[in-house]
Amino acid sequence: MTSIIGGVCEVLYMEEKFKLLGHRVKFLRMDKGISQTRMAELIGLSQTNLSNMEAGRTAITTQNLFKMSEILGCRMADFFTDFDGGEYGAPKTKGDGTAKHTIELEEAVQILRLLKAVDVKGL
Repeated sequence: MTSIIGGVCEVLYMEEKFKLLGHRVKFLRMDKGISQTRMAELIGLSQTNLSNMEAGRTAITTQNLFKMSEILGCRMADFFTDFDGGEYGAPKTKGDGTAKHTIELEEAVQILRLLKAVDVKGL
């Protein structure tokens, strides 16, 4: 029973890492102003496959990461910056032990880009 629980926990842990990597790829792609469809074409994938990768539903191969790095003009390490120092967007604790949610600069930039893309007439 313990080994089953340990296996389930490991699978859940890996799924979170896939999501984290996928979110990072999406952020870097959006930061360069490349559409998901265009990025998929450049890599040689379907748009659906890239969407699944960015959502963490599909693992990203090393070969595809190398292609993405070249297309986006970034270092391989740039895909993994959120892996160090805790979970992406996770609550941080203040000195008094209470939780405080902080967002990364990248999250703020992505939020601003999304807001720009939304028609905010009447607000």
